[in-house]
Amino acid sequence: MADNTDSKEKLRSGFHRLMAKIGDVIEDAASLEVTTYTGDFTFKTRQIVRSGVDKFDINNVLKGMAIENKTNIRLIAYTNVKIDSDVSTIVKSDLSESDAELLKLHTAMMESSKESRQAIISLVTNLIKG
Repeated sequence: MADNTDSKEKLRSGFHRLMAKIGDVIEDAASLEVTTYTGDFTFKTRQIVRSGVDKFDINNVLKGMAIENKTNIRLIAYTNVKIDSDVSTIVKSDLSESDAELLKLHTAMMESSKESRQAIISLVTNLIKG
């Protein structure tokens, strides 16, 4: 009988973790943010590693640069899109030719991110519908 109780508890626990992850996905999909910087900057490997996993984390890099007062980057464009379609965009004035190319890249990243978010929302919707 203990095995059956343990199995039910594991199933219940797994279901709660799954629902929490789906909630995180929905919350994350509620807004989309793309930021494009340019400039010369260097950083140490420890600044880009997150929680001992080899994943690039720009927030760690920028935070470290700000703390060390070594920030020598310029914002080219920043866009934030909310799920209710509110959009905020900042674009550097007096774009150089290379800045304009980065702005095109920024726009392409926005489109790619929108498509990805839509796919995630569709996946979650289909999971909920069953």
